Amino acid sequence: MSKVPARNRFLVALPLGLAFGVLCAWLASQKDPTIFDVKSFMFWTIVWNRFLIGLIIGFAGAFTRHPVFGFRCPAFLRGIVLGAVVSLALAFGALIAPIENAAQIFWLTVGVGAFYGLIIDLIATKVGGEGKSLVA
Repeated sequence: MSKVPARNRFLVALPLGLAFGVLCAWLASQKDPTIFDVKSFMFWTIVWNRFLIGLIIGFAGAFTRHPVFGFRCPAFLRGIVLGAVVSLALAFGALIAPIENAAQIFWLTVGVGAFYGLIIDLIATKVGGEGKSLVA
């Protein structure tokens, strides 16, 4: 690993986001096999969304306090919240599309995104750190 903490954080967060994206697309393909096809729009939408979780968590590691309310924001909480919020864009697609169990898919997508965010932030923080050490 590099001696630059921010680089280390991104070297962990981005590949984890990408790996979780492929895993998530594969899991979704258990219900609809056409999803796990690199020519599928849905495949790339899922992969990009989960990669975006990794990217945003990589940047957010510089913040150890909530930017508005000022309370301490530990890695697990930051990861859960960011994973869930970024997943909302993907999850709303389930409500728009005429599919069976849309509400269930919505909440599952948000929940799994929160879980991925938790894992990504905990590992990225362990490897690359957080707070002022990333921006100094």
